[in-house]
Order: sequence, then C-alpha cells, then structure tokens
Amino acid sequence: MLGRVDMAKSIVLAIYLVKSQFLALLFTSDMSLPMNLRQVDAFRTIILRGSMTAAAQELRTSQPSISRLIAELEAEIDLKLFERKAGRIRPTQEGLAFYREVERSYIGLETLSYAARDIRIFGTGRLRIAAMPVMALGFIPRCIRRFKERFPQVSISLQMGHDGTVTRWMSSSYCDIGFIANVIDIPRVEHRPLYMIPGVCALPPGHRLAKRDRITPKDLEGEAFISLSLEDGARARVDRIFQDAGVRRHLALETPFSAAICALVEQGLGIGIVNPIAADDYRRSGIVFRPFKPEVMFHGHAMFPSHHRTDPLVDGFLAVVREELAGYETTSVRHGGPAPQGPV
Repeated sequence: MLGRVDMAKSIVLAIYLVKSQFLALLFTSDMSLPMNLRQVDAFRTIILRGSMTAAAQELRTSQPSISRLIAELEAEIDLKLFERKAGRIRPTQEGLAFYREVERSYIGLETLSYAARDIRIFGTGRLRIAAMPVMALGFIPRCIRRFKERFPQVSISLQMGHDGTVTRWMSSSYCDIGFIANVIDIPRVEHRPLYMIPGVCALPPGHRLAKRDRITPKDLEGEAFISLSLEDGARARVDRIFQDAGVRRHLALETPFSAAICALVEQGLGIGIVNPIAADDYRRSGIVFRPFKPEVMFHGHAMFPSHHRTDPLVDGFLAVVREELAGYETTSVRHGGPAPQGPV
C-alpha cells in the first residue's frame, strides 16, 4: 500500500514538473532553448520508437548523442525517465507521466500550427453569405458542408433574401459574398457571372405528361400554370416562348421563387418551369421533372464588395460553389422516377 502511495506522489510530482518545465521550454528567453527542445524531442522519439538506437536513426543523429540529451534532460528536471537493464531501457512511471504531458503539449502545438495555417490562408476565419432562396435553401448549405469538411474552424453565417435585399446587404458591407439572379448595379459592389443553366418542367405526381421524355409549349396548352413573378428575368423568357408558340396557358398562380413553385406543384396546383437547383431540393418528393424545349435559361451571379480581393476566404468558398455547380452544367435533371428511353 505504501508503495502505491509513493508511486502516486511521484506521478503527481512528475506532472507538476512537466507542466512547469515545458512552459519554461516554450517561453524562456534563455539562449539554450534549442538544446532543451532537442532533449524533449529525443525523449519523445525514444518512447515512440522503443530504443535509443531507433530514436537516433529517426532523428538522424548518433546513439551517444541521444544518450547525452536524455542525461541532460533528466538532470534538468530532476526525474529518472528510464530504467536501464540488460542493455535495454524502459520508461519509469515518472517517465510515462512525463511523456503524457509532452504528447499533450505536442498536440497543442500542432493545433496552433494548423490554426495559423488557416488564418494565413483564409484570413480571420469568418464568412458572411447572403443568397436568393433558390440557392440558400439547399444548394448553399451543401456547399457549406463541403467547405466545413475542409476548413472546420471557419465561422459561417447564412442569410436569405430576394435579389434587392441581398444587394442592399452587400452595399452596406453586411455580407462578404452574395448570390442573386438579376443584377442591380450599385457602387462599391462587383458582380461575376456564376451560372446559366436550362430550366426544367415540374409536373405534379401522377400527371399525364410524366410519361414524356421532354415537355414542349404545345404540351401545356390549357394547363394550369404556376409562373414566376414579373420582376424575375426568367419570367419574361418563359412568357416569350409560349407567345412565340401561340400557346395559351391558364396562369393559375404566381410566386417569385422556384422553390415555391415546386411546393405548389407538389400539392397538385399546376405545372411550372423552374431552376434545376430548386428541383434538386425536391428530389425526394413525388414531383416529376422533365427537360423543357426550347430551353429557358436561368441565370445566377455572385457579388462581392469591391475590396474582396483582400479576403481569400471568399474566393475559397466561391471555388466550392463552382465545383458544386459543375454537375448542373454537365448532367440532366431527372427526379421523380425514370423517364422512357429516348433522346432528350
């Protein structure tokens, strides 16, 4: 029992000495600091590799040099770190306690190194995003997930609003990057084209046109149609296609958001032509999405404060957004069950 008490006291003492000595190693202004760090590194490598010879090979030095470093370290901290028996060394209880503290300190130093790298690459580590609903509801969260997988320390805020609101936020420096459909020119804000992708026709579950591999204006003659609002640039492009085809629709409902069109279509209230980014958010619903011909293009733009060049965090997130968008530019959107085989 007495032996256990003595061992416990030794371990407690070792932990205390380790903390005080390691802080001294890190913060002392003594010119011998590099030698002290070499001693600790030699000790750690012996524990990890199992022998002085292996440690010497790892550190590219000689076995006598390792032995000398350990002797100096034991003298400085007044602890016996190893037992030497039959030509082999084993860590003492004090040595194991010392190693635990050393390893914890090494992990902390590695964490600081990673944090410094992230700050160096991504600035202060805070990103404020504003986006129109078609991107904010599903697309941007997917991009944030991918971005956070790479850079988990970055703090991100996401706000949603229509184009005018996002533009006002950007002009007042409330956000670092914004995503809109229709550009509104204002001072101190830059715009960059982001995507131009063809819309898809959203059909209610079980609709008669779901068997078609593509939808044309003639197919929608007399159908209840859910339209985008007049302020959306895509609305004029859709109306022009039906006018050119001489097709009359029953304009049953109107909304400024493709996501809202999808929700209304899901309730069986009509048919709509929507941004495929919004369609992707409804891939688990019963809605059937089919290509629409002739194509109706949906546009997206990124916007930044004019000084954004000094913030690499913005450019890093924009790169993830472009990676996510690549799938929409190269693949067809086909959700809500298989379509018959044939040209699309």
